Amino acid sequence: MDQPYSLWADWLSKFQSSSEPIQALWLVSLPLTLLGITWLVLRSVRDLVGLVRRERHWRGPLVYGVYQDDQGRWMAYRHGRQPQEIDWENPPPELIGRGTVVQGVVRRPQA
Repeated sequence: MDQPYSLWADWLSKFQSSSEPIQALWLVSLPLTLLGITWLVLRSVRDLVGLVRRERHWRGPLVYGVYQDDQGRWMAYRHGRQPQEIDWENPPPELIGRGTVVQGVVRRPQA
């Protein structure tokens, strides 16, 4: 009666018949592969936990806001300060991105 094929036995046979440097590479590569997979999984878990914590951070106090008051002026509100009218010639630094006014953040009132 023939014995069933065993992948483990076949690999062990090939391992034993290979040269010593190849055996050493196998002995080093398997633990390094497991270590790398573990590192990737833990890094992914860390990133997911960071996203969850960052999501909770968004529930904090208002830091910055832009709104139009009853007189039609655009006002900038910063947490802990009184609202200030936005100077269109010299906008606040929060509305400036890399030297230009960020499009779509604030629009001039339509006449």
